Amino acid sequence: MSAGHYIHDNFSKLVIRSQVGIALTLLLILTASDFWYPSDYSLKAGVHGVSAILAVVVGTYLTHRAIPLIKGMHVRLESLRHWLLAATLLNLAGAISGNWIYMRYRGQDGPRDWILAHVPTIHNVLMEFKEFVSLFPFPLMLLATATLYYYGLSIQMRRDLTRFVGITILVSWSFLMIGFVVGLVLAKLRFV
Repeated sequence: MSAGHYIHDNFSKLVIRSQVGIALTLLLILTASDFWYPSDYSLKAGVHGVSAILAVVVGTYLTHRAIPLIKGMHVRLESLRHWLLAATLLNLAGAISGNWIYMRYRGQDGPRDWILAHVPTIHNVLMEFKEFVSLFPFPLMLLATATLYYYGLSIQMRRDLTRFVGITILVSWSFLMIGFVVGLVLAKLRFV
């Protein structure tokens, strides 16, 4: 490998890591601003927003780790297990905090009442769908995590299981993104 090629690789890694760091910081600042929004529910919204953003970021990272699993390539499973455990815990935090703020959404004079009064189709289609889809990422990530921890590092020899884990991660991420985007639509329509 030439010295110029090596420098280019390090520079590329630096640029990519910087972009990821800047994007994550901006997303967290945007979400953390919910803590200071003038509402009685700003704590609930802030906790849910931060946990949802972190779940999406870690889940998105895991999709890049899932593709090699599906293809049957060698993967650093020890690292993947830790990332999957983190994603599972973040999805659990997102589900718990989502249900915590959901009480406000369904409460008297809450966003649900406003949405039903002004744009009922969005609630009847989009929000009813979101209520269920948003709960799927946690059990799927838990299943993938449990599979990796149960079979240990020897899972690398089981193409069927590595493919199963990879596909489970991708399906979980799909549900996570659907729930996240619909949650953003809700926040845009009416702050909790």
